[in-house]
Amino acid sequence: SGAIFGVALLSAGISSAAEPVQLKSRLGDWCLDGPNGNSAATVVNPCNGSNSQRWVLNSAGQIESAAFPGRCVSISDAADNTPVMLAPCQASANNMRWAAQGNGQVTSALGPCLNVFGGVAQPGTPVIAYHCIADVADEEWESV
Repeated sequence: SGAIFGVALLSAGISSAAEPVQLKSRLGDWCLDGPNGNSAATVVNPCNGSNSQRWVLNSAGQIESAAFPGRCVSISDAADNTPVMLAPCQASANNMRWAAQGNGQVTSALGPCLNVFGGVAQPGTPVIAYHCIADVADEEWESV
């Protein structure tokens, strides 16, 4: 039920005072992680509750790092295999706007979904933008 609550909050938009959440892949105990700060790629790592795995889902539809405030999940374009990076948040930038879907997908305003590269999670596996495919665990996330 926590996942549904988190998805509902992200869909509706929430204030930046919101509590950070982890975004956990349905591939298993793997969480979206931005361990290296600005202009660095996001990855999945075993969920451990660290600040680099905690995200504020803000009112602009952005996924902002709790470890690096002012840094948001971003893509450079909508092409398959585009790295998902942390970059300085820009409220009007479509490449930084995301929406959680009822099926667990997190879709970019540019079109693609957050995807665990290759569909096999290992520590440090890159998170990429990839065209949305229904019912694949590598594109399904839960807020925890």
